[in-house]
Amino acid sequence: MAKVLLAIWTFILQAGFSKTTHIKMNDQIINLIDFSRKNLTTMPDVLHNSTTDLYLGGNYLHVVPAWSFRKSRILKNIDLSDNRIRFIEQGAFDGLVELSILNLRSNLLTSNSLYKNIFQGLISLQDLVIHDNYFIDNNTFFQTVISRVKSLVKLHIDLSRPHQIYKCLCNLSKLQDIEIFELHGLTYSDKLFQNLKCLKIETLWIDSVLSLAPNTFMSFPNLKTLGIAIHTARATYDVISNIFHSLKIFKGRNMTQISITGNPHRNGFVLGHSHFAVLEKICLQKLKLVGDSILGVKFNPFLRYGRKENCLEELNLSDNLLFDSKDSYVFAFCAFKHLKIIRIPHMVVKDNRVKRSTKNDVSFSFCLPKTLEQYDLHCHVKSYNRRRISNITIINGSNLKVLNMANVTFRDCNGTVKGATNLEYFDMSGFNCNVLGVNLLSHFPKLITLIAQDANLGIGLNALQNASEFLKMNLDLQHIDLMNNNLKTLPDGLFCHPFRHKLSIILDRNNLQSLPNFPSKQNKIKLISLKYNRFSCLSEDDMAKLNIIKPSSIFLRGNPIECSCNTLHFLKWVHQSGLISDVDEIECVLQTGTLSILSQFLRNLKKFEISCQTKLWVTLASCITSVTILALIFGIIYYRYRFAFEYFFLRIKMKLRHYQPLLEDFNHDAFISYSHKDISWIKTLYDNLQSKGFSLCLYHKDFKGGMPIAECIVEAINSSRKVVFVITEDFLESSWGTYEIEMTRMHAFREGRESMIIVILKDDIKKDKLPKALKEIWYKVVCIVWPSDPEAPYNSEEIFYKKLCTALSDGRMRINDDNTSM
Repeated sequence: MAKVLLAIWTFILQAGFSKTTHIKMNDQIINLIDFSRKNLTTMPDVLHNSTTDLYLGGNYLHVVPAWSFRKSRILKNIDLSDNRIRFIEQGAFDGLVELSILNLRSNLLTSNSLYKNIFQGLISLQDLVIHDNYFIDNNTFFQTVISRVKSLVKLHIDLSRPHQIYKCLCNLSKLQDIEIFELHGLTYSDKLFQNLKCLKIETLWIDSVLSLAPNTFMSFPNLKTLGIAIHTARATYDVISNIFHSLKIFKGRNMTQISITGNPHRNGFVLGHSHFAVLEKICLQKLKLVGDSILGVKFNPFLRYGRKENCLEELNLSDNLLFDSKDSYVFAFCAFKHLKIIRIPHMVVKDNRVKRSTKNDVSFSFCLPKTLEQYDLHCHVKSYNRRRISNITIINGSNLKVLNMANVTFRDCNGTVKGATNLEYFDMSGFNCNVLGVNLLSHFPKLITLIAQDANLGIGLNALQNASEFLKMNLDLQHIDLMNNNLKTLPDGLFCHPFRHKLSIILDRNNLQSLPNFPSKQNKIKLISLKYNRFSCLSEDDMAKLNIIKPSSIFLRGNPIECSCNTLHFLKWVHQSGLISDVDEIECVLQTGTLSILSQFLRNLKKFEISCQTKLWVTLASCITSVTILALIFGIIYYRYRFAFEYFFLRIKMKLRHYQPLLEDFNHDAFISYSHKDISWIKTLYDNLQSKGFSLCLYHKDFKGGMPIAECIVEAINSSRKVVFVITEDFLESSWGTYEIEMTRMHAFREGRESMIIVILKDDIKKDKLPKALKEIWYKVVCIVWPSDPEAPYNSEEIFYKKLCTALSDGRMRINDDNTSM
């Protein structure tokens, strides 16, 4: 047993078989094997003795070999349709005593393809589908072969002119259902079917009808279900009239269903008196006139048909034109006593007739049959209605469970619908809900499925006050479809009501970038579909919500998912959580700009995570290196120009204190910069200069208490006409001396006062010992040497003070001269 299962699984993998419906390998039970459309050219040898259903349709099989199904004697259903089978070997179906359905449709079979007794061993075969082949070469032999399968209940065969149905089929005593396909079109009459009088045919489907003779169905006294497919390209102009005329044979009978489809547009007609006059004489349960180019329904004949005693339970007029007319046949529905299902497209109104009138904005009601359970008014394209929803009341709507009004576009959704308290399914797709009422669904307390695609709810919900209460009364909801509503956000609390069942929420094809506010409880959400939105990833909050909610499935296909280091946390969550159901269909954008299937990308997630960590460390190291280099460069620049920076900041600080620089005169003639160790000599200098009328600034005397020394120095330099540096050995050792020289230099060049500096040299100090800042501006400095050698000519204290006074008087004399001239 294990070897057989292993062989089956190996073949499945080799054949590219991606899914096997209903196969339970762990239980060692294989009921159904589906090899449809797998490009097979030979019969697969994978059957198991528990297989009951085998699907091989849509492949390239040419031959069905003998004993192809010997490994499974309990097969009940074999599908070999849509292949290229030209030959079925003798014994191909031997042993299949339980086979009930065999489908050989759409192959290349001829009478030469079959042995006389090819189906003889199929003692349980009830349904044989063998049409759309090439048995026109010997149709008599073909029908003879089929007539040997006496268990047949249902048969699908081809007929082509001038062939007919032969008496040999009378051997099929159990045959009740026959479907006849004719590729080139056929005018049917009783002559074709007269050899079937021997059988009790209850169901007849005929295809490619050009026209029907009045006596076509005389040979079917037991017929209950009739299906007629009109040949769209070649049908006669009066084919509908012919068909209804042929139905007169069923007068007084009980019929289950009459279906007429495929009437071409050129034969468009209005369903009126001549048609209902035939139908009202038949006790017909289901009438299906689907895709028959019906242009309208006459109100009076339809109403009379409803009022007369009839058995109609289902009326299906789907896929018809039904242009708007003055006959409002919808209001005749109330006359029917047994109708359970109505499928009829809403009347199409021409655009130029739509007017924004207020005449129809009042409340209105309409009547339905008391027995009605399904009411389908949907159109394939949007129609236009001049009414608002306002307040609609459905009379006799207590049994209504399904209401489909897709593409019936009212002017707005600001209203409510009453009278259908047991409604379970409501489709409002295509509504114009720019204006939305909070009570639109409030009278549907048992609603299970809400379909609202392309209904402009993105605008309506956003503008609606108390939008979170829109679904407050619909606590039985299980399926909500809000596809294609241009939703960017959803109102908080919209899905947070105490719903009694798990919700499936479809939000495909909107503009969502983050997860809506779902109830943060487990077992409240079954499915969330977010296909074709704008998610590049889910945020940490979104993932945390989903970890709590734990829906069975989440769908993200069609979003611009990003597979990069920035979304690594999201990718790891997808890989670990298993909540995303369509990872095999999601395309994600790589960092290189190319696309990859997400499931394939996740197979190498560990390697990608390591590369991201490497990139992170490289990026971090690069940032640290860059910051370090910049800090080093800035430190060097700051150290090189530290005094310039400090002078700049001090000036700004002084301006913030509303300091106003002197414009014309100065507070002092000179600021004396010296070492505090030379204070005795400085005092003598100060007394001598003051006696000569000079105003001097000394930091011992003039600096303000409580003010930073640096600010005092800058203010003293700024308020003095000259700055005198007394250079001694002690001055050179003082850090404040160098600082004062730098600040003076900055100030001199900034204010254009390069000649403001006077240097007094004492202690026989040589120029090379002077500070670097002073040597750099030495060519602008006035230098006076204190007489250290009393015997040297012209080197006395008197001459020293005379030179100093001259230097101190330089700027003051020019100012006085300027004032005199004024």
